[in-house]
Amino acid sequence: MSRLRSSMEGNVLVLTAVGLTTLVGGAALAVDTAQWYLWKRQLQQAVDSGAMAGALSQALGNGYQTEATRELGRNADSTLSISIERLSNPPTTGAYTGDTNAVEVQATTSRKLPFSSVFLDIAPVVRARAVATTVSDGEYCVIALSPTGVGIGTVGSAQVNLGCGAAANSNIETAIDLDGSSWLDAPNFHAVGGIDASSTSVPSSAVLQTYGLPIADPIASRNLAVPSTPTACTANNLNIAPSVTKTIYPGRYCNGLTIQGNVTLSPGVYIMDKGSFTVNSQAHLTGAGVTIILTGDDPKNVATVKLAGGANLDLRAPTAVEDPTWKNILFFQDPMGASSDSNITGGSTLKLDGIVYMPGGNLNFTGNAGQHADCLLMVANQVSFAGTTSMDNNCGPEYNDLDLSARVVRVVE
Repeated sequence: MSRLRSSMEGNVLVLTAVGLTTLVGGAALAVDTAQWYLWKRQLQQAVDSGAMAGALSQALGNGYQTEATRELGRNADSTLSISIERLSNPPTTGAYTGDTNAVEVQATTSRKLPFSSVFLDIAPVVRARAVATTVSDGEYCVIALSPTGVGIGTVGSAQVNLGCGAAANSNIETAIDLDGSSWLDAPNFHAVGGIDASSTSVPSSAVLQTYGLPIADPIASRNLAVPSTPTACTANNLNIAPSVTKTIYPGRYCNGLTIQGNVTLSPGVYIMDKGSFTVNSQAHLTGAGVTIILTGDDPKNVATVKLAGGANLDLRAPTAVEDPTWKNILFFQDPMGASSDSNITGGSTLKLDGIVYMPGGNLNFTGNAGQHADCLLMVANQVSFAGTTSMDNNCGPEYNDLDLSARVVRVVE
């Protein structure tokens, strides 16, 4: 026993056995820790998706619980058992507790692993939380309200500088369709559907937001309607010849108004009842504080606008002081819509200041070299651009009450 006690033989084997146990245990714990980390990432992805789906459904007025739960389950790892700890609108914690658009999702998962269970009686709980809400992604001065078809498009070799964003509510893959030989310079594009654009058709700095929320009609809340008076026609199919210089006054102009001469519009509201408001190429037309209303008794005969290239136009919408009802509205088309398109063809002598509002009608805008607009907002069913157009759209403070923003759903916590 004395010799055995003092023997040094086999000590390396003992030390190796002890060290190997520690090494294997450490490696096993590292493997389990990697698994927990993977579960954490998978669970975070699932709650992010659930929160976004819930916030989107809430924004569309369909509630949040069903879609949030469904999307959470769809994105979760099928091998994990997930428990939803919290599903709320608005969130109960964090910076968005007062945001009624925000949805909070918190979930956990827990499962024993072979190695760590040797040391732990209770499996660790992996927890993930996400909050999603709707946020603004910019302001837009060209808005196409149609839920189908090409909302905003370019034709041929159009060269358009909007100086503002372009948004389309269409849900098709080409909601915004920019021809490869055209150029549309805007800081941001927003579509409910897809955007067909390339590096040769938009600036590299432009933000393209696809599959966003529909942008709200910024004029709808004003509840504007075609005036019922005067009921009698001020003029019928009035045609002002090229050699004529004339001032005309507000009223109801039936079956079209064609301007070829030198015309001044006195301030006020002009109702075009059927036909079209036509300005020919050699005409000279000015008007400050005017609103031109396009109407009829059926979409087939609702009046349209036809402004020819080469005409000298300088039109400004009324201010709030001049007309609180029609402030900032330059053209207003009856919401019932029109079966025919309106066409604005401009040149260096085209100056329009105000809102062109055609919620049920299509607008084709064709510019020419030198054409420019300081403040021209277009809200129509569909909008098409051709030619060369430049717009600063530095509208004054009288337009500040307009909500021209589009919204998207994003994870914010």
